[in-house]
Amino acid sequence: MPIDFSTLPLRELRKGRGLAWDPHAIDLAKDREDWIALDPVSQVFLLRQVVGFLIGERGVTHDLAPLQQALRREKGRMEEEMYLTQQLYEESTHVEFFQRWMNEVLPGKLGTDIPFPPGQGRFFTEILPAAMNALAEDPSPEAQMRAAVTYHQIIEGVLAEIGYAIFYACLDKDGILPGLRQGIRFIQQDESRHIAFGTYLAQRLIHEHPELEAVFEREMEALREETVGSTDGFFSHCDDAEPFGLKQAPFRKLAEDLYRRRIRSVLRGGLVEA
Repeated sequence: MPIDFSTLPLRELRKGRGLAWDPHAIDLAKDREDWIALDPVSQVFLLRQVVGFLIGERGVTHDLAPLQQALRREKGRMEEEMYLTQQLYEESTHVEFFQRWMNEVLPGKLGTDIPFPPGQGRFFTEILPAAMNALAEDPSPEAQMRAAVTYHQIIEGVLAEIGYAIFYACLDKDGILPGLRQGIRFIQQDESRHIAFGTYLAQRLIHEHPELEAVFEREMEALREETVGSTDGFFSHCDDAEPFGLKQAPFRKLAEDLYRRRIRSVLRGGLVEA
């Protein structure tokens, strides 16, 4: 069967091809100077964000393939398979960027000269692997919906967006760490397409299986508390300090707003477009 170039997955694939970027082409020289000039509290706060993203990007690169395989078993999903191939490539690019940034900017080796920051929740150690690995045994539309909710709606649609907001709040005001800021903007650009695909996928599943609307709502609700509470991990080590003058409350509100936005984006009229 010929592929359909008018579908959202292939439109997003072509868009991504035109916006491809090289993580090794970003100049990090100023970042090293800026990092050394930061106070220790700010360094720890930022390092937690960078390491959290690196762990997340590695986790997705490890765990996304079962969704592609589940779609393959259905037959007739070639456009979606093709898009996920590009998404895996982009996730690998993000891993490269964060690892290169740490290698070239930090004055020492993470885990040896620099203490490794503590973990920030169960999403990448338990929740995402469980949702994706379940597809190996159960590739059903319901299992696909659970995976799409966990990854595209919550991890990329809420948690990553909070992370970008924290990065920009830390870095934009004083114009520091320009290489990190450039990489983050490229990554957010990539992941906006991933969210669009995940919205399309959830809408398509509901369109074909109307009973999955209840599954979508149930899965979103099941992850709500952990999603909104994830902001606790960003600030839990700060005690009374306010790195970069930031407070937790606005980011918790942002998490709540993004969570509601993801629900609305999928359920708006039952469309099969993002």
